[in-house]
This record gives sequence, structure tokens and C-alpha cells, in this order.
Amino acid sequence: MNLIAQEYPLDPPFPAIAHWSENFCLAAHDPVCGVGLWLHLGRWRKDLSVWRETVVVNWPDGTVSAQRGFGNALTIPEGPGGTNFAVRVIEPGRRFAYTYLGGALRVPSAQMRVGLQGDGVRQRLAFALEFESSAEIWDMHKEAATQEFLGTGHIEQPGRVTGTIAIGDETFAFDGMGNRYHSMGPRNTPTLESHQWLQGYFENGIRFMLYDGMLRGATTPVFSSAAVYEGDRFFEASVEYPWRIGTADDACRDFGFRLSYANGSLDITTEAIGAPAFLSFTAPNDIYVGVYPSGDPPLTLLEQSTRFRLNGSIAGFGRLERTVPGVIGFD
Repeated sequence: MNLIAQEYPLDPPFPAIAHWSENFCLAAHDPVCGVGLWLHLGRWRKDLSVWRETVVVNWPDGTVSAQRGFGNALTIPEGPGGTNFAVRVIEPGRRFAYTYLGGALRVPSAQMRVGLQGDGVRQRLAFALEFESSAEIWDMHKEAATQEFLGTGHIEQPGRVTGTIAIGDETFAFDGMGNRYHSMGPRNTPTLESHQWLQGYFENGIRFMLYDGMLRGATTPVFSSAAVYEGDRFFEASVEYPWRIGTADDACRDFGFRLSYANGSLDITTEAIGAPAFLSFTAPNDIYVGVYPSGDPPLTLLEQSTRFRLNGSIAGFGRLERTVPGVIGFD
């Protein structure tokens, strides 16, 4: 399916394909207020009419609020929604709204690594954010067709994210950059060894998005692809990615990589990687808040913000999503 032309959620009946799913996601960061976001809505594999919402907020003090829920009360033709979190397509390919109102825990980052997140004292969490972009859309259908964990259709787009986010009695004005995606197709994660999904935004107007995936038992990536943007113009890029994270102990270890495209090469390094939110993928297709007790070590998903440096001198910022290899849980 051409997802660039199908920005609204698919109407039933849904494809009779094993492990079929549809997902909306926004990853964003504002380096001024220090808040990072990973906002995900995916159809629940046990009932495709129900959306599984996973909302992650990395706060500037190193704490994390993460919430997981199931529902469809906020779903309308203009966009999907679960129990507390909703996405609205305001203008296909250009403007989207993300809202949340509910309760959430706020815990130190390290506490999420201990196991699955339980219950506790909750604070009111609310946000109203808008994504706006005139950038070309990156269509990753070629990469998606090479494996089973990404979906056979997958599009991404960088843009500006603005609005407000409040936790308890604290309110942050958010004015940052983000990357939103929409995917559709079967997702089956047992073959996943690790992946890197990165986005960066630099002071000179250069932006990038990178997706790198490893399958279990392989020594080379099943795909390693990137998009470089000069303003709103898109260029496909090749990736030299020499280090892939092997242990969650290295969640804040700096690293570098190179992107090569039609107008040259970009040498990019991380600086001051922020405290991660610890999540988990399980098989065949689910996401949990905290670390699923699947083995030693467990497969672990990291969501965090970072500063970037381009060619040794140009400052930037962005988001990191990485899977740490380990034993995957089956639920």
C-alpha cells in the first residue's frame, strides 16, 4: 500500500495476514526545555480494532514518565487514539496533532531497567503538540521488504514540533524537532537481533534520519539506510556505522558514524547522551514499559535524547532508539 497516499488509519476489514499491524510514532526533542518524546500507537495484535499506546517522556532531570494502555475510545476517522493518547491527521503529509491526558509514573531512568514497570504514585500528565513539515517523505518500502520486524510499508518525515507538556505542577513549552512515521504490514520480531533508529537536526539546516537493522545469526545488517535533508530536500545516503550497542551498560557511551550522499559526507558524533527509557520488544509483536524478564541478558529497547556534532564543529541534537541484543520474550 502507498502510505504517502494513505495517511489516515486504515478502515476495516483489515488484511488477513499473520502479524499484520499499523503503527503511528513521533520521536522528538527540544534541547532548550530538555524534554524528549517517544509517542507510539500500534494496533494490538490480539484485537486489531484496539490501539496499544506507549507514551514515553524523558525529562531534563534524568527521570522518565512512561505509560502503556489499550483502547480505541479516542479513535475517529481523522486519526487513531487509545485510552489517553490520540493522533490526528490535520493535513496529510504536513500537519499532525498529538494529545494526551491521564496519569503517569515519574521514575529515575535506572529504575526502568529493573523489570517491567509496576504501579505507583501517579502524576497528571498532559500534552498538546503539533508536528508541521514541508519536507519530502522518506519511503522505506525497499528496506521494509527485506525483513519481518519493520512492516512492509514504512514512511518517515522530519519536522518542527511545538506545544506544551505538563507533569504535575510543572509545565514545559516545547519547541523542537521530530521525526514521525507511519507503518503498515506484518511485524514479527523473533528474527530481530538489534536495530538503530536515529534522527538529528543541525544548526546549518542539515537533518538526517538513519535506520539500521541486524537479524539474529547475521554478521552484516539486513539493511543500513539513511536520508539526508538539506532544508526540505531529500537525498538517499549510505551508512558507515562501525559500532552497534551490545550491552545496556553502554546506553550513554558516545559513538560516531558517517553518512555519504550526493553532496558529500557527514561525520556525526554523539555528545551528552541523555538517560534512557528502558522498554522491551516481545514476540510476535508487542512493546512493554520496562525490561521484560525474558533471559540473561534480555532484549532491551532504549529511547533517549542526545546532542550531536557534525564534522567536528556544527552543533545539533536529536533522538536515539536502539535495541540491545538479548533473549526475546514470547507473550
